[in-house]
Amino acid sequence: MRELFEAGSIAVIGASPRPEKVGHVILRNLIASGYSGDLYPVNPKAGEILGLKAYPDVLSIPGPVEMAVVVVPNTVVPTVMEQAGAKGVKIAVVISAGFRETGPEGAELEHRVGEIAARHGVRVLGPNCLGVISTRNRMNATFTDDFPLAGHVAVTSQSGAMGTILLDWAKGTRIGFSQFVSVGNKLDIDEADLLAYLRDDDDTKVIGMYIEGTRRGREFIEQASATSRRKPIIALKAGRTSTGAKAASSHTGALSGSDMVYSTAMAEAGVVRVRTMDEFFDLMQAFASMPLPRGDGVAIVTNAGGLGVMAADACSDHGLTMASLSRETVDRMKKSLPEEANFYNPVDVIGDADAARYELALSAVLDDPNVNCVLAMVAPSDLLDVTEVARMLADYAGRIEMPLVAAWVGGADMAAGAAILREAGIPSYESPDRAVRALAAMVHYQEARDRPADDGAPVVEGDRRRAEAVLEAACSAGRTALSEAEGKEILRAYGVNVPMEGLARNADEAVALARRIGFPVVMKIASPDIAHKTDVGGVAVGLDNEEKVRLEFERMLSRVRSFLPNAVVNGVTVEGMFSGREVIVGMVRDEQFGPVITFGLGGIFVEIMKDVSQAIAPLSERRVDDIIRSIKAYPILAGARGRKRADIPAVKDVLFRVAQIATDFPQITEFEINPVMVGDEGQGCGAVDALVTIRRDKR
Repeated sequence: MRELFEAGSIAVIGASPRPEKVGHVILRNLIASGYSGDLYPVNPKAGEILGLKAYPDVLSIPGPVEMAVVVVPNTVVPTVMEQAGAKGVKIAVVISAGFRETGPEGAELEHRVGEIAARHGVRVLGPNCLGVISTRNRMNATFTDDFPLAGHVAVTSQSGAMGTILLDWAKGTRIGFSQFVSVGNKLDIDEADLLAYLRDDDDTKVIGMYIEGTRRGREFIEQASATSRRKPIIALKAGRTSTGAKAASSHTGALSGSDMVYSTAMAEAGVVRVRTMDEFFDLMQAFASMPLPRGDGVAIVTNAGGLGVMAADACSDHGLTMASLSRETVDRMKKSLPEEANFYNPVDVIGDADAARYELALSAVLDDPNVNCVLAMVAPSDLLDVTEVARMLADYAGRIEMPLVAAWVGGADMAAGAAILREAGIPSYESPDRAVRALAAMVHYQEARDRPADDGAPVVEGDRRRAEAVLEAACSAGRTALSEAEGKEILRAYGVNVPMEGLARNADEAVALARRIGFPVVMKIASPDIAHKTDVGGVAVGLDNEEKVRLEFERMLSRVRSFLPNAVVNGVTVEGMFSGREVIVGMVRDEQFGPVITFGLGGIFVEIMKDVSQAIAPLSERRVDDIIRSIKAYPILAGARGRKRADIPAVKDVLFRVAQIATDFPQITEFEINPVMVGDEGQGCGAVDALVTIRRDKR
C-alpha cells in the first residue's frame, strides 16, 4: 500500500495532448501539484505531452514504474493490466469506467481485470474512481484541480462526486488533508486496506469515510477497531433505506436490515457514524481542529439567554453534562460582569456586552477545573463587534487543552466573524444543536476509546455432532427450514433449557402427553409450512386440564385448515409451560459481517415495538452486557418499581450459546428463539420456540 501514496514513479496510461481529456487533466494535475518523482505519459500516438516524452506503452518506459494511472477505454484495460504486470507495476489506479456499475457485461470485464492483476501481484484502486491525492508527496493523481491544503485529515470516498464535494468543502473551511482516496468499485483495494495504512500514517490524525457498502465486513471491523483506538474514524454510510427491506422468515431477519447491521458493526469498531452530509462536515471540522475532551462537562458562554437555553437542551439530548462551575469561577465573574448577567452555566453576558466582557467570562470558564468543553455562542448585536469577539476566540486556538467550538448564530452580520474562526481553526456552526452535536461526538468517541479492550468470547461447550446430525438430515431432505422440534434439538445439544414436549397426532395422544408432562401445557401446530404459528391460531397456552387439551386440539386443527388449507400439518406439539418475562434471542447471518445476534423484548409484538439491540458474533462479556442493557425494556428485567429482578445471567448464557451455534454452523442463516421465557433471579429461563433456516452449503 505504500506505493499508493508514496510512489517514486508514475505512468499515466492514456495521457492525452488534448486539454479536455481526462488523461491530460491527470497529467497536468500531477505536474501542477509539484510531484517530484519520475513521471511518464503513455500514449502510442503522441511524442510529447506537456513537455514530457511520451511512450507507446508502459513496457517501453526505461525506468521502473511503481504506480500506473489508467485512463483508457474499458475494453483496453485488460491489455494494459497485462503490460503493467509484466513491467512490475505495484499499484494500478484505474480511473476508467464501464465496469460493474454498468451491468453484467461490465462486471465480467471487471472480473477479468481482477484476475490479471492478481496473477501479476498488482494492487488495484478502482476502477471507476476519481484517483488519489497525497499532500505530503505533492501528488494529485486525480482529474480534479482542487489540490487541498496540507493537514491531518485523510478522506476516502466510494463516490467520485462525493469526493469532489469533500475537496471543495475542505477548501472553503480551511481544513487540511493528508490523503484523499476515491475507491470506486473496490475491485481490490477497499476501506479495510486503507485503514491498515492510515493507522500508521503519522500525517493522519482523523479519518473521514464515505461508504455505500463493503464487501469484506469482518476485515473492516478488524481494521477499524485497531485504528479507532489510535485516531477517530468518522463514517457517512449512505443507502440507509433502500437495502434495509429484505424478505426474511423470522422476526429477527425482518428487524436486521442492512443499515442496522452497519450501525452495529461501526459501533463495535469504534467508528463515529453520521447520517447526513452536514453532520459529516461538522464532525470532521471539530475532530481535525480540537483536542479530545477529558470528560463530558460542557460550559456555555453566550450573549443571548435564549441561545443558552437551547444549547443546554441540546446537551441533554446528546448525553452531555452541564458543567457545575466552581465557586471561584462564579466569584471571579461576579467581580467583572454586571449583576444582570447569569454567572452560572450557561453563562449569559447579556445583550449589551462588548468583546472585553465576553472574554472575561470565557477565560473564567476555560480556567475552571470542572469544565471539559466550551461552547462560545454569539447572536447579532449592535453593541457587540462580532468580528472582534471572533479574533479574541481565534487567539485561543492551539493554546487550550480542551475543545472550544463556536456557534455564530445569524446571517450576513455573522459571516465575517465565522470566516475568522475558520481561518484560525476554531470550528464554527450556525446553530447551537450542531455545535453541541460535534462536542458530543468527541466526548462519546473518547469514552469509547478509553474503555478496556474486549477480553474475547467465552468458550461454550456443545454436542456439535448431535446438532450437525439434525442439520445434515434436513439438508439431505432438500429442506431450507427446520421444524420447531429440530430447532429445539439443536438448542438441547448446546445446553439451552427447552421444555419437555411431544408430538400428538390425535386428541387422545395430546391428553396422554399432557398428563406425562404435567399441567398446565402449551399446544402448538406442527407444520413445516407455518413459521409464525400465532398468526394462524396455531398456539394455545395455559391449558390446565384434560378437557381443555382435547377441545383445543380439534379447534386448533380447524383454525389452521381454514387459514392455510394446503399446509402440511403433522399434528400438534404438546409441551411444558414456562412463565416469566418474554424476550427474543435471534441470529441472522449477514453477507458482509457474518452472524449478527439480536436481543430484545419478545413475543408477538416484537416487530411492532422494535425494542431490540444487536451485536456481531463472537460475543464478549462486555458486548453481551451492552446489548441487554441497551433495550428500552431493560428496567423491566432489572426489577424496576420494586419488581423482582429477572435472571439476567441465564439470559446471557442463552446469548452466548446461540452465538456459539452460529459460529459453529455457517449453514444456519437465521436462528430465532421467540420467546425465551425469563424467570426471576435464580430461576433460569427456557426456550419455548425455535425457528431455524439453513442453506445447503456450509460457506
